[in-house]
Amino acid sequence: MGQRTRKGVLSTMQKRVLLFTIILAALEAGLLDKGDLLPEGGQLGKACLHLCWWLSWLTLQQTHARRYLRRDRGGVAKTDAWFRLVFYSTSEERFRKHFRVNRLTFKKLKNLLLASARPVFSRRRGGAQVKLELQLAITLFLLGRYGYACYVDAVADMFGVSVGAVIKSTRRVVKVLADAAPQHIQWPNAQRRDALSAFAAKKFGFQQCIGATDGTMFPLAYQPALQPWNYFDRKQRYSLNGLITCRWDCYITNVVLGCTGAAPDTFVQSTAEWHRRPNIVFSTGQFLLGDKGMRYSVFVIGPFKEPECTCAEHRNFNYQLARLRVNSENAIGILNGRWSSLQELRLVLATDRHFSFAMSWITACIVLHNVCVEVGDGFPDQPVPEPSPESAVEPVVGALPRQK
Repeated sequence: MGQRTRKGVLSTMQKRVLLFTIILAALEAGLLDKGDLLPEGGQLGKACLHLCWWLSWLTLQQTHARRYLRRDRGGVAKTDAWFRLVFYSTSEERFRKHFRVNRLTFKKLKNLLLASARPVFSRRRGGAQVKLELQLAITLFLLGRYGYACYVDAVADMFGVSVGAVIKSTRRVVKVLADAAPQHIQWPNAQRRDALSAFAAKKFGFQQCIGATDGTMFPLAYQPALQPWNYFDRKQRYSLNGLITCRWDCYITNVVLGCTGAAPDTFVQSTAEWHRRPNIVFSTGQFLLGDKGMRYSVFVIGPFKEPECTCAEHRNFNYQLARLRVNSENAIGILNGRWSSLQELRLVLATDRHFSFAMSWITACIVLHNVCVEVGDGFPDQPVPEPSPESAVEPVVGALPRQK
């Protein structure tokens, strides 16, 4: 039974004991007549009052001594045999299948948690926490799955811990990873931007292009409790809207969160730091690549839209842009593929605190994605064919400058 119900029962028992105590004290002091309280009076009625007081006091003591009110809750087989088997004895492939990272990346993440927030994982009050590596494993397991595969009771049975341990461990790890975002989601410096620009110019002919940006949706499994119509997107579902900016190696350099699914990509773009202060984050002539849904400017260039895309030159420009901008699509695909909880967030949005935790959940997944890119823990590359448009069977080498 819930904690609030237990508090209510304890409060009722305390009031009952206090009431019987006051009545007995009034009878002993002569302030209250037995005939006024008991129809027949006498020692029998007084003995009944004493018995009621004693039973109430005994019930209060027993309730205080029990953590839960119900005895038939059903126990959890608290054994970490499955975790020890997978964590220590299984192959690297199976380890990665369950925890979404290899053992080297897992060790790096553990060191990151210890270096960033050691006091969070130390004992403060009450019982001792579970081991840090177990808390991290539970969180990675939940972040890498969606639907009924991340059902909290099933995860608790699998790892041999209580449901409360699963929830608290996930909250701790997600909070620490989200707080580490400034160190692992960084905009490239001037030297890195020059290298990105040189790659885009050499391979695809885009001078001063330093990255690609694209919007993405994070669907919600449940309808939000407050103003759900603000979360209803164009795909007829409840979701959160975000904007991802990445490098050519799929490392995410900037993320814009905090917008609901009903917000268009142009509005999300207007809240981005690189859009509001372009003179700080861009050097002279540098820009990003976007899709047709973005707001075009000097710092964001997209493909020619249908009325303008009439000649072979424009179609070739769109073709070369799509070949380079596909890296943003790949980054989002890898992010959602590895951390599959982003495909359906099983989070309740009823208060501002819930909304903030949902933002931390997404940020934690992006931090994990970037850590995997940094250490080279990536998915096996699968070649994707690049179909050429009919007007560009042999495309021009490089993209011609687009007239602004």
